[in-house]
Amino acid sequence: MNSQVIKLDRNIIPKIKSCLQAGEVVILPTDTVYALVVNGNDTQAIAKLNKIKAFASPQPLAIFTRKEKAKEVVEVNQAALQMMSHFPYPVTMIMTAKPTLSEAVTNGFKNVFVTCPGQFIYDLVIEVPFPIVGTSASFAGVRVTDADLAVKFFSDKVSLIADGGKSKYGRSGTLIDFTVEVPTIMTYGTVSVDDLRPLIPQIILPSHMMK
Repeated sequence: MNSQVIKLDRNIIPKIKSCLQAGEVVILPTDTVYALVVNGNDTQAIAKLNKIKAFASPQPLAIFTRKEKAKEVVEVNQAALQMMSHFPYPVTMIMTAKPTLSEAVTNGFKNVFVTCPGQFIYDLVIEVPFPIVGTSASFAGVRVTDADLAVKFFSDKVSLIADGGKSKYGRSGTLIDFTVEVPTIMTYGTVSVDDLRPLIPQIILPSHMMK
């Protein structure tokens, strides 16, 4: 199988939706890095994704969502709503999964990753009747930050690659835990605590990250 590579455009949303409904794995660009994504209700598609990614250790998949649909898959508190009101934004949120979320997505974990780092995937989420789940596209430690790398590493493994040019940031989003009493930055990525404080003033750093 050789992947079809198509230029990113809102007009390709129906095609991507069709691929995901058919249980296929696709690669989409985001502002952080390119992502491998599937239909979160399709356990066979998730199994394909896991085989492609070959995770070094068990972990839940990321859910690509937005404020209007997040409550379908995760427990949403006020601070999380506050953050998601700024989506698309280059952060990854740790949130508690709803019991109805497929175990294929949670992989037995109570919490999952929630993200939406790009306008295209933000627009796609609202157009599909199922959760979009996935993980960063990487191979042997190399993050996929453009379509050429996606083709190099995954052209025989996925059905479609959307070419959105070079990723804006080229690195992972900042990881924030929203399952604790006060939103807490766990690892730095594209944005800092100073960037985030105007958006969620209550955000803190864990003690080991404070100077």
